[in-house]
Amino acid sequence: MHIDLKLPQGANFSDLKVRRCDDDAIDLDMDLVHRICLLNGWDFEKVRANPGPVISTILSVWYKQHLAQGGAPDAVMESFRLQSEIAQGQTPH
Repeated sequence: MHIDLKLPQGANFSDLKVRRCDDDAIDLDMDLVHRICLLNGWDFEKVRANPGPVISTILSVWYKQHLAQGGAPDAVMESFRLQSEIAQGQTPH
């Protein structure tokens, strides 16, 4: 499935400031997420109430674009990718 994600002009993936809080949680720039929600017509209050699906979509789609455009790997995102591969029984790359 292809998702067209509209991003604020001039924004870079690193502007999200993705970081781990603990094993199951992350922190990121919610002001930037708010701007992304506005651009894509998503209700930010609903996203704040249940952030998982939308935040996962923003992170995965934008990170793939970021890498495809020659962006540097992000340590937190790479750790998620590794966890996902292990959980799916794949050999990590």
